[in-house]
Amino acid sequence: MKTITNIYNTFTSTNKFNKIFVLTFFTILASLILVMFIMLIVDSIFNFESFGYYGIGALLSIIIPSITTPIIAYNIIIFTNKIEKAGKHISTPVQHDNLTKIYNKRHTLELANYEFALSKRLSIPISAIFIQYKDLKKINKTYGEEIGDILLVELSRSISYTIRNTDIFGRYDKDKFLLIFPNLELSIVQKLTEKIRNAAEQVIHINDTGIKINISIACSEINDYQGATLQTLLDKAQRQL
Repeated sequence: MKTITNIYNTFTSTNKFNKIFVLTFFTILASLILVMFIMLIVDSIFNFESFGYYGIGALLSIIIPSITTPIIAYNIIIFTNKIEKAGKHISTPVQHDNLTKIYNKRHTLELANYEFALSKRLSIPISAIFIQYKDLKKINKTYGEEIGDILLVELSRSISYTIRNTDIFGRYDKDKFLLIFPNLELSIVQKLTEKIRNAAEQVIHINDTGIKINISIACSEINDYQGATLQTLLDKAQRQL
């Protein structure tokens, strides 16, 4: 059983042309053996005893699989590769926002829940910042959603430059971003909000038009975990927006 498994793993790891060659070779071999066996049985019954009789059988058992097997094998391999890729795509959860390329809401909250549980276990503070692009609806109505999308990308990029690699940063809503800061006290986070504001509130020039990005920022901290959850931390910050 182990030998068969090793052969299968070796076969599946080779490229598709090697697979086609191997399949074709063994198909021809199997076809030749089968045809010769059948012809021997027929010969024993009807006594043909002709070299040409066996030659034609052998020739056909080689030619037909040589033509049909590569075509069939190629299509089967392409089909199975597509199924494998589709399966990988389905089984791998999407973690990033399509527009900004930062974490999406689902993955942001997954990471935030993990960090909250860890902070609670270690009894260390955890802080959150909500950032909202105040004028997005107005921008979309005035300039179009494409311009609004460009500004969201620029905003997320500006925020990314101001935070640590260990901080969690994701898109929480269409115009809202969430940052989670493990082991960071509120006093430090409040100073960081000014740094974020200075980096984010800039004039973006698009098609000879300067558009100012204006944001709202609110932050919160949990250091007493008595009855507190991640939602408690988020609600404290959102109430201040």
